[in-house]
Amino acid sequence: MNADIQTPAASVTQQGHHAAIDRRWVWASLALALPAVLLVTDTLLAIAQGWWFESRLDQVAALAAGVWLVLVSPALLIPAGRSLLTRNAAQLIALVVSLSLAWLVAELLIGPLLGRIGDPFHGWRPNATMVNHPTPGVMRDVAPEATVTFNSWGVRGDEPPPREQAYRVLCVGASSTACTYLDDASAWPRATQTALNELPSEGPSKSYWVGNASVPGFRSDEHRKFVETSHLVDDVDCLVIQLGVNDFMSCLLGPQPKPPVWTHSRVWQLVRKLTRGLLDSGTLVEDAAGEVYNRRRAARQAGTVARDLPPLDDCLGHFADNLRTMNAAAKRRGVRLIFTTQPVLWRADLSDQDQRLLWFGRMADGRFLSVDQLRGGMDRYNQTLRDVCEHAGVELVELDDLSGDPVVFYDDCHFTDTGSSRVAQRVAEWFTNHVPAPVGSKP
Repeated sequence: MNADIQTPAASVTQQGHHAAIDRRWVWASLALALPAVLLVTDTLLAIAQGWWFESRLDQVAALAAGVWLVLVSPALLIPAGRSLLTRNAAQLIALVVSLSLAWLVAELLIGPLLGRIGDPFHGWRPNATMVNHPTPGVMRDVAPEATVTFNSWGVRGDEPPPREQAYRVLCVGASSTACTYLDDASAWPRATQTALNELPSEGPSKSYWVGNASVPGFRSDEHRKFVETSHLVDDVDCLVIQLGVNDFMSCLLGPQPKPPVWTHSRVWQLVRKLTRGLLDSGTLVEDAAGEVYNRRRAARQAGTVARDLPPLDDCLGHFADNLRTMNAAAKRRGVRLIFTTQPVLWRADLSDQDQRLLWFGRMADGRFLSVDQLRGGMDRYNQTLRDVCEHAGVELVELDDLSGDPVVFYDDCHFTDTGSSRVAQRVAEWFTNHVPAPVGSKP
């Protein structure tokens, strides 16, 4: 029989072999494209639900995934590309699988690393120092250099003295308390410490330590979590909490859409942290020169003004609940609790020059709330704080009479050196007129 004549069975076997070879390029192309497809799909779904990129680094990642898909596509459409994928299918699949496994391992191992190089909740890296140099003209009445120093607790301030030697006060808040662009000595928590320790020595509370555990952007949700869970609360005698404006701004924006799942990756969070400031030059990240304020102000100046205050009742109810929860947690943990009202620059007759300093007030539809309505909304938050404090018997330092004074603020709510000094004076006067418990003992 002629050896070249194939039996039907042999022919079928050979066809199956060729089909298997042909399918290898399909598996190889899937391996190459699938990660990018998942990332792009995840991103598009988040965008469809109203999310938008929070940093340029995220934009770069999504764009790179899209470009990769464009580059891979020709290999699927032309015979030479399919042939190349077929010949190298095993190696390409092994590479993608190896990289995926390496990523998964990194996700598991990188958590402790993030804990070491990252900032603790409601604090900063222990013993860290940063120096800001605000650009002249961006912020009025601030020093040209601001040194920001954190102690071994990750708290801005001196090392706390032993409990028996000082009454320990910890200030908690957001950016108006953090005073990022003011020098250590000028930030109102430290200035409060200075003012208190310059008072005549009377009684056991002659020495005060005042630390600053504030993080820009935080709201009452984060402050509540801090009072409930932070171990620092057990190491101090008193908490002074300034809050309200970020809750108000969050309410104006409404419920925020969930970001893509891939942005929660620990590996990606590490990349973000290591490249922070290099690509994130938009309006979210503070820079040492404060140039971000020019971009933020430009966005408000270019925006459309909204004249009607949106409903705040639900947000105010949530705010009040957080205040009551903080009070209950403070009592349970045996720490004295003092709130302050939130002063702001906003007032109906604000000059054009001062209005150009503003950048708060963005709403869900992209418009910016008018100055008079901003003040009206802030007044409601401060009144809610007063009502809760009065009903629950919580101490409250009134700062509302500072509102509307251009000398006190360099923008919507952040204090100048002069404003910070005035806040410190008010807080120090409160302690003077409301003598704390003996040193080292909680109320």
